[in-house]
Amino acid sequence: MPHGFFTVEQWKSAGSGGAPQWAPVKHFDACNTLTKAIEWIEAQGNPGFYRIAQTQRVIWAEESAGTLRLRKWHAGSLESLQKGAAAFDRDGGKYPVAKRSSNNR
Repeated sequence: MPHGFFTVEQWKSAGSGGAPQWAPVKHFDACNTLTKAIEWIEAQGNPGFYRIAQTQRVIWAEESAGTLRLRKWHAGSLESLQKGAAAFDRDGGKYPVAKRSSNNR
């Protein structure tokens, strides 16, 4: 049974000159299951076209010495994902690394 940070999205048809798009309608944090997300859609009782995105994997990609370095972790909630994005913007895309002192060797 898949566990993870899920986002339920609903398809919104084009209206008033806008483009059709997926719109997030509910976020589930990492302690939930795919089954719970599906049950939530059913409980809402709203007809529509839905998808469930499992967005738990975050990848911070930065260039280092001419190659792309990937730092990967799981986002357990929307807040965790937002904190990572804010850090990326704050640090200009450079992953913050504390320099090791000679006493820590």
